[in-house]
Amino acid sequence: MANSHSQRRSALFELLPEEVSAMFLSPGKTLRYFTGLNIHKSERPMLVALHQNKPPAIILPALEVERIQNALEMDAEFFVYQDARDPVSEAKNSFNNYKSEYGTKEPIAVEYRSTRLLEYEVISDIGGPSQIVDAEQAVSTLRSQKDETEVAKLRYAAEIIDEVLSQVTTEISPGMTEQDVATTIHKYVLDTDADGLGSLIVAGGSNSAKPHTNTGTRKLERGDPLIIDAGVIYKGYYSDITRTYQIGQESERLQEIHDVTREAARAAREAIQPGKEIQEIDRTAREIISNAGFGENFPHRVGHGLGLEVHEQPYLVDGNDSPLQSGHTVTIEPGIYIEGFGGVRVEDDVVVTDDGADVLTSSPRELRVI
Repeated sequence: MANSHSQRRSALFELLPEEVSAMFLSPGKTLRYFTGLNIHKSERPMLVALHQNKPPAIILPALEVERIQNALEMDAEFFVYQDARDPVSEAKNSFNNYKSEYGTKEPIAVEYRSTRLLEYEVISDIGGPSQIVDAEQAVSTLRSQKDETEVAKLRYAAEIIDEVLSQVTTEISPGMTEQDVATTIHKYVLDTDADGLGSLIVAGGSNSAKPHTNTGTRKLERGDPLIIDAGVIYKGYYSDITRTYQIGQESERLQEIHDVTREAARAAREAIQPGKEIQEIDRTAREIISNAGFGENFPHRVGHGLGLEVHEQPYLVDGNDSPLQSGHTVTIEPGIYIEGFGGVRVEDDVVVTDDGADVLTSSPRELRVI
């Protein structure tokens, strides 16, 4: 993996403007992608400077040195500061020491999306905003195309959540609250190899008509639709699956909505091919739902990228005319939501392959009465 991180760093500079002298990363998913360091943001600034022909440099507080040294899979230079006083001022002093030693000059690159004003204050002396390049496009291009090691982690994360759902659904019954179901999911995830639970929405009855509602205390009743949108994290990589169930008894109306949604999801999965415009996947699902009379009840994009974050590039939405590429890992999740009644969503995780698609999730997709 250390070699993989080095290859990723080399590929990054091939995509950045030639004049960029350094790429600065703060703690987060992109730092993990390029270095293997799994560090969370705190009130103490930390920056990793990547260079094309020099070892990375790390500006960090003294209390983090041992932990970073133990986790590092690469050679790096440390520029350490004490934070007994103002950590930002101390970090700026260490940054200036780094700048003098490395000779770093503008322009530099950062990922706008993940760099806080806290880190910007540390590096601001190197030049104004015009001297700072947004590396988002270069980063997302690399992160969106998963290698075999990443796909293996995503596949196992999908297998884990499939198994968790198969166990949880045997315990759901009328009278349980949404939170009871969520607690049961948590319990089963704890007994797996997962790092932990990823995203989770449990929505019953009319709450299922709200695509991104909060799991609450509503009790499940016979005849209710129940949406479970869940995933786990395995070695940093997310799974994300949604299935819709029926509590206790069948409903013809819910079955009709589910049939349309499941068909839209199937068609969208089968439409995935490398080279196809990403927006065409959304259009495929949306056309089926619209033709069935539910176009206004499908308010969100058909999917998103999946990896070190549960939502990342590429976004499967109308207007995105970029081509799908082998290694893209995405969700396919059309839905229909009827206010006051309930909703349906069917979501699967899919890897784009050289000749089509590989569906990672395998939980039954039919509307099941539980």
